[in-house]
Amino acid sequence: MDIEQSEFQITDRMKKFVDEYLIDFNATQAAIRAGYSPDTANEQGSQLLARPDIRELVAEGQKEIMDRTQTFQDNAVAELKIVGFSDLADFLTVKEGGIVEQKSFDQLTKEQTKCIKKIKQTVRTSHSSDGSILHQTATLEIELHDKLKALELLGRHLGMFNDTLRLGGGLPLQIFFEVAPPVGDVIITRGQGREQKKLQA
Repeated sequence: MDIEQSEFQITDRMKKFVDEYLIDFNATQAAIRAGYSPDTANEQGSQLLARPDIRELVAEGQKEIMDRTQTFQDNAVAELKIVGFSDLADFLTVKEGGIVEQKSFDQLTKEQTKCIKKIKQTVRTSHSSDGSILHQTATLEIELHDKLKALELLGRHLGMFNDTLRLGGGLPLQIFFEVAPPVGDVIITRGQGREQKKLQA
């Protein structure tokens, strides 16, 4: 059965089939979602996948997915590194007399701002009796992302941490126990009175 008017033409519906197939790799369902009849979707899907040009489109789509996944993975690891190896000292400045203050937001680098989970600013204002402002202070609180959690996720990505014990090697694990053979009664004699104690086997 000819599934399209031309054996060599890749139609929009075929391209739609490839896009749908790359979602769940179910040829029948992909054919239905692409607009083919449900009654013949199984056969249509098989015929489409038998075409070299369609298989080539599928392979190209799979490569694009892998490239996007790798890019996402690389970006995620880079972000985890920034948080995991962040240093609280980068967000502080020490003034004369040993007074420690937070750096203003515009003094932070882009990598440092990626470590910030939450910023809270509190403004306190003192007014005179006539309502005019006498004094105003602003306090900035910065909460960083969980450094230990980021390091844990990095460690798991690198396979450093295992939740279960895994035994490797080509040979099965063998444990041997040496059991003493049964013995007869044992008699212990102590002192001049020959006190005897019998131990049962």
